[in-house]
Amino acid sequence: MSPRSLRDQAYHIIYERIASGALPKGDITSEVKLSAELDMSRTPVRAALQQLEKEGFVRIVPKHGVLVLDASAQRTGDLLELMAAAVLFTVGQVRRRDPDALGELADELSERMHAELAETDSETATGGLCAFELFALRRIVALGFNQEMMETLDRSASRLLWHRSCRRWAGPHREEAEAALRQLLLRLPAHGEAFPDALQRYVRLLKMTWA
Repeated sequence: MSPRSLRDQAYHIIYERIASGALPKGDITSEVKLSAELDMSRTPVRAALQQLEKEGFVRIVPKHGVLVLDASAQRTGDLLELMAAAVLFTVGQVRRRDPDALGELADELSERMHAELAETDSETATGGLCAFELFALRRIVALGFNQEMMETLDRSASRLLWHRSCRRWAGPHREEAEAALRQLLLRLPAHGEAFPDALQRYVRLLKMTWA
């Protein structure tokens, strides 16, 4: 197997351990330990850790090991704003080129959201709603046919560990989360400040409840 393939394999394994909590935030591990656990040489593991450090998941501390980072509020806010910027840019571009596409997508996503809410338990099924949110954001950005924007969205969601951050869909936040997302989708084809205002409200809720 090529060093590149081994690097990618090591990256995905370590990333999944961080995402699943097998490598808890605040934990300290090491290149040597991970190499032994993954049954790989240190070269691909080191390259994988360097990539994870660039993405904000770990910090490599010389002579001390590898620290698994907890996301700061500032970093979380920056990534959410980056995702919102990709969505807002795309909507602006599509509104000028093919405004009907926004209305069609708004109807499609609103129907899917209604079905998702009907199928989920208000107390336990937060994962499906989290997944639907990201699906909806990706569908919006996909209308722009801009690969860079899509990669920005996906990379930001990955760094945020989106699928593990669903607190807004539980307890006292669920009603507000539902209202914010529903408004965001309904205002997708609207002109003026209606959609940017809805997006701002949605992002503000994400920041308040991110965990």
